[in-house]
Amino acid sequence: MLKYIGGMLIIICGTLGGIYASLISKNKAAFLEQYLIFLNQVRTMIGYGHMSVRDIFRELKNIPVIEPVLTDTEAFLDDGENFENAWKKSVDKNMKNMYFDRADIEAVYFFGRSFGLTDKDGEISKIELHSQMMKERLDRLKNDIASKTKIYRILGMFGGVLTAVMIC
Repeated sequence: MLKYIGGMLIIICGTLGGIYASLISKNKAAFLEQYLIFLNQVRTMIGYGHMSVRDIFRELKNIPVIEPVLTDTEAFLDDGENFENAWKKSVDKNMKNMYFDRADIEAVYFFGRSFGLTDKDGEISKIELHSQMMKERLDRLKNDIASKTKIYRILGMFGGVLTAVMIC
């Protein structure tokens, strides 16, 4: 009897592992969607108002997934960092637990490397280009989610069943 209970627990753990893997992908997509909203709002704020970086970040604290990145960037700026370093440290701190690819993180770094270096029209153009690039990444991720979410769950459950059969 105890063997069967242990086997069922192993199957449940494998299934939960598969569900967790699919949730990681969904959390990445949520971050990228919120990041695109952030970029759109920054573009609008630059286009219609002459605001400093700190003012822009204070105004955009209503985006829940991005808010920790903005808050930490502002804190690093208060500590005397330049914007590029503050953004990079904040992105590193807040995106490390989301299991993003290095290329995705580098793409988010791009915002920090290029923000605030040109005039209003240049900033708007860079943000539009960056938004398009991130939208393409989001579309690829959504396609992966659609095709791989079920596979993660099935492989998790199958791995649990296989492990339970081998042990019991």
